[in-house]
Amino acid sequence: MPLVSIVTPVYNAARWLPATLASVRAQTFAAWEHVLADDGSTDDSVAIVEAAAAADQRIRLLRAPCNAGPSAARNLALDAARGRFIAFLDADDLWQPEKLARSVEWMTAHGYEFIFHDYRHISHDGASIGRLVHGPDELNLRTLHTHRGTGCLTVVIDREQIPGFRFPTITPYRAEDFCLWSNLIREGHIGHRLPLDLARYRLLAESRSANKLGGALNAWRLYREFSKLSLVHAAYWWVQYAWNASWLHRYARPR
Repeated sequence: MPLVSIVTPVYNAARWLPATLASVRAQTFAAWEHVLADDGSTDDSVAIVEAAAAADQRIRLLRAPCNAGPSAARNLALDAARGRFIAFLDADDLWQPEKLARSVEWMTAHGYEFIFHDYRHISHDGASIGRLVHGPDELNLRTLHTHRGTGCLTVVIDREQIPGFRFPTITPYRAEDFCLWSNLIREGHIGHRLPLDLARYRLLAESRSANKLGGALNAWRLYREFSKLSLVHAAYWWVQYAWNASWLHRYARPR
C-alpha cells in the first residue's frame, strides 16, 4: 500500500507529461502511487500515461467520461487514491527529487495536517528559472487572502487528519485550489510552510494564471461571493493581494 498518492489532472498535456512523470519517478521516496485522471484529452496524453503505467505499476490512469475541468479530474483521482498523504502535481509542473521525502518527514515529525513549500517558476521550455517563491509561514484566512506563493504543486495533505476533502466544482471561479484551502481553514485546519525549494511551476502563455487582469478580477469575485467578505474587508485584503501578486510576477519570473 502506498503511503503517498500523487494526484494529477491531465488535459492535452502530451508536450509536458514525459518530464512531469520523470520527476515523480526520480523521487528518493519510493512508497508512492501516481494517479492521473485524464479529462478528455485529444492529443497523445493517454498513450503517454499508458506507456508509463506499463513500465511502472505505481502509475495509474483514470479516464473521465467527459471534459469537466481540473476540479472534477482531481476529485476522480482522490476517490481512487489509497495513500495516507495526498500530494498534488499538475501535468506540466515538476518536483525536485527530495520533494516527497522531505514533506512526509516534516509532516510526520510535527504532526501537521497540511503543508506547502517553496518553489520556483520556470519558462515554458524549462530553460530559464526564476527566484525563490514562498508563501507565509502559516496559511490562515488572512494570509490566504493577502499573500501569494502557495502553489497547488507544493501542498501535501494528511488524510488521517483531514478525511474526505474534495475540490469544489465551482464554474464561475478559476481558483479551485484557493477554494479548497479556504474550506479547510474555515474547518479549523492551518497550513504550515516547509521552507525548502522543492518544485518548479511552468509558466505557459495559455495557462489560466497567465491572465493577470483576469486573475485580479477573479480574486475580487472570490472574496465577495465565495468568501463572503464585507466590502471594506474585501477591498483591504484585495489591495494587499494585488500588490503581492504584482511584486511576485516581477520578482519571480524566469530571466
